[in-house]
Amino acid sequence: MKVGLVVTVGTTSDPILKAIREVRSEYHQASLTVVFLYGRPFPGQPSPTPFDVAYEAQQKAKELQVDAQPMEVPDPEDIDEALRVSRQALQRVAGSDLVIVNFTGGTKVLSAAVVHAALTERLIGKLILDYTGGALRDAQGRVQREAMRVKRDEQTWTHEVIDQVLELLRRFAYREARFLAESLPQQGQAGFVRQVAKALCDWDEFWYDAAVRTLRALYGQAEALMEDARLGPIARQVRRMLEPGQKLMRLTEKLRDISQSPQGRQVRLDQSELDYFSLLIADTLENGDRRIREGRPTDSVLRSYRAVELAVQGRLLQEGVNPWQPDWRELKENILTGYLSRLQVQTPPPQLALRNGLTLLEVMGVCTLNSYLQRHLQDLQQGRNLSYLEHGFGRLDDGRARQLWEYALELTQALWSKSLEEARREVAHALS
Repeated sequence: MKVGLVVTVGTTSDPILKAIREVRSEYHQASLTVVFLYGRPFPGQPSPTPFDVAYEAQQKAKELQVDAQPMEVPDPEDIDEALRVSRQALQRVAGSDLVIVNFTGGTKVLSAAVVHAALTERLIGKLILDYTGGALRDAQGRVQREAMRVKRDEQTWTHEVIDQVLELLRRFAYREARFLAESLPQQGQAGFVRQVAKALCDWDEFWYDAAVRTLRALYGQAEALMEDARLGPIARQVRRMLEPGQKLMRLTEKLRDISQSPQGRQVRLDQSELDYFSLLIADTLENGDRRIREGRPTDSVLRSYRAVELAVQGRLLQEGVNPWQPDWRELKENILTGYLSRLQVQTPPPQLALRNGLTLLEVMGVCTLNSYLQRHLQDLQQGRNLSYLEHGFGRLDDGRARQLWEYALELTQALWSKSLEEARREVAHALS
């Protein structure tokens, strides 16, 4: 374990040595780095000056087998100077597992500067703010040794950002969470949160390959954080998402291959891949649900529509029809003739999207929507087509988006060959 101790220097070495002894006692097996921050003496300042005290404390620290590094603030009454040197001091210990800042001594400006720097610096580990005080003081106003006590507090800029990132993740605002998390350190718990935000954002964009790579790298660290009060929920999510993520990655790789295959190539998914297709439909539905919760209703409707289209494409693949490169020679003549008649065209379409694909499934006798579901499909298509992200300028509110999402849920269940409830539970994001 690495511990960094930053101490502001005043006119007595007692609080400094007390701080060092306490750290050595509590973390006796730790590697300790100590930095003294002292202000350059004012003209005519009586002895002992902060320089004298820093030197004395450095010598006494050596007797305790502690190497202390003094750093001088040229003008301890100048907040900019004090902040600049304080940040330099914090950067020396920023890689420690624990940083302790004792701001008892020195000018008020220096104490304020080092606390501000500690709270805003990108520290990897935990921060403890120490203040040595007491009610009994001598004639010079110094706290008497026997009355010394240490007050502690801890909260860092890093912890504040982690809390903000976690709140964004709970609201499924993954893009904003990823952007904010980029400012976090790359190591420790902060690095874990940073990478989780990246994985969830990639997953949300259906980039399963990238998400799975990150989830794999985080798996061991997630196991160690499973019972952590703050990070436990996202650690458990990482562990739970890896298996379905690997299935989705394998399936989408196969689908990309199928969609780019030459016309006439035999295409079939094996049974495990067909089972994975349930996850893909379910994940698209869950994605649409998250967009409503995030406050992006139009994006939700696009995903609701896509989930229904996926159900159609999956059923076509079950029947050996490539939706992206259909080989019409493979269809029985009466099926093709009936299909062209239903479409009222002379030649079949080059690709099968939702409506054309559904019509083919109906002609093949695979599945047919009743009039109730047909109206739902029409509403969903109209909501999607008239939105400003497709062909119109319509704006959808959360209520309308939720209604259309529920239509999509009914439609996918009717079109797909098995229940999607278990698949939805498997890919659901639960971060609270």
